Amino acid sequence: MSLQAFKQQFKQELSGAYENIELNSLLSILIQHVTGWNQIQQVLHKDESLDKNIQAQLQAAIKELKLGKPIQYITGKAWFMGNNYTVNENVLIPRPETEELVDWIIEYANIIDKPLQILDIGTGSGCIPIALKLALPNCMIAGLDISDEALNVAKLNAEALKADISWMQEDILDTTYLPNQFDIIVSNPPYIPFKENVNMQVQVKNFEPNIALFVTNEDPLVFYRTIARLGKQYLSPKGQLFFEMHYDQGRALLALFDEMGYHAELRQDMFGKDRMLRASLKH
Repeated sequence: MSLQAFKQQFKQELSGAYENIELNSLLSILIQHVTGWNQIQQVLHKDESLDKNIQAQLQAAIKELKLGKPIQYITGKAWFMGNNYTVNENVLIPRPETEELVDWIIEYANIIDKPLQILDIGTGSGCIPIALKLALPNCMIAGLDISDEALNVAKLNAEALKADISWMQEDILDTTYLPNQFDIIVSNPPYIPFKENVNMQVQVKNFEPNIALFVTNEDPLVFYRTIARLGKQYLSPKGQLFFEMHYDQGRALLALFDEMGYHAELRQDMFGKDRMLRASLKH
């Protein structure tokens, strides 16, 4: 089978599941991952017969994509803020909204203009603390996660990108002690109520780690409340909490933080939805 023939097969078999633009993007990413050929090389090699091992990998990927497996889990790679991160099904795939959260923190840290102590809670692939360390090399940055498997991925990424991060394995819902005071505590915590599972894309609910996505229907703000409580003890004077959040939880979160003694503000993402929150203790 030639590369051109594979491209035709790929589009025929997956055209019902993906839009044309997305199909072309998936195809290019997949071929580069399996063959090592960039887009120009893919054109140059389009009529060549593909090695049997390469054909087998490409056919296996079609089956996985048909099941809804995200391309990032097939290739084991995802881009975040200009760098390639290792990902697998133990960690969430980094998203553009999270880049906006990191940008907000960097913007704030540059205004403060001094070395800061920063903690990321629910670190997953480590994309938040690593991106912060690369942008703010003088800051001391730590990442915390309940999952040993997630922390293994985060450590791999930190090593590959030469980011010096301290790692902690903890269940934040049971944590009563943190090792020091922090100027910034950031989190993209689980915030989707289980009842919304039915409306979610197959790619997300069947492949990404449920522990990083879902919270109980009864208390969807449990992580925000817990981290706000810890913040009262472990935020430095003038310290800040930064969160990613569900777009329809803004009002409830503003009320929660006000009740817990914080000033809070929302920020919208590139699509105009409330997606981020910053809070500091009232004095």
